[in-house]
Amino acid sequence: MGNKKVHTCPLWAGYLLICPLRRLIQNPEKILSPYVKPGMKVLDIGPGMGFFSLPMARMVGEDGKVFCVDIQEGMLSALMKRAAREGLDKRIEPVLINPGAGLPLPDEPLFDFCLAFAVLHEVGEKELLISEISGRMKQGGLFYYAEPKGHVKKRDFEMTLGFLEKAGFVLKERPKVMRSHAAMLLLPVV
Repeated sequence: MGNKKVHTCPLWAGYLLICPLRRLIQNPEKILSPYVKPGMKVLDIGPGMGFFSLPMARMVGEDGKVFCVDIQEGMLSALMKRAAREGLDKRIEPVLINPGAGLPLPDEPLFDFCLAFAVLHEVGEKELLISEISGRMKQGGLFYYAEPKGHVKKRDFEMTLGFLEKAGFVLKERPKVMRSHAAMLLLPVV
């Protein structure tokens, strides 16, 4: 989302990210079930092939929706094929985004929860994206931000946390996620 040159996860790596063994160190249900509830509208930034998206689609139930925003059509296509096999495709809305073009989503506050797991380090214009997300979050909405420790330095993680706070989010807690920096933020009710 911007002009800065960044590394984007290649499509082949998406298959590694959905490997069932990953659940041993990063179980989506354990990580997200305290926050994602039935009926929620969820925004999943950079979902890849749906490691977190499919479990969130189960968590939000028939009355909820998971909007999966990615710049790679191949990732979204693989995600939707997996969702269809599990009967979750009606709960997932794939959203293809062009870098630098902004979020192609309604402007009004829609989302109760946003997940950005191991993705913001790939975004060229983090502040712009975070600002756009902030404007689409409901008051009281939660933003779960995590990055891999081996890939993102602590100072860079903290700098992005600063962008989130500048956009109006307040640090609520620092969940423990193996091999990751993680933070849960809240968009306060004003």
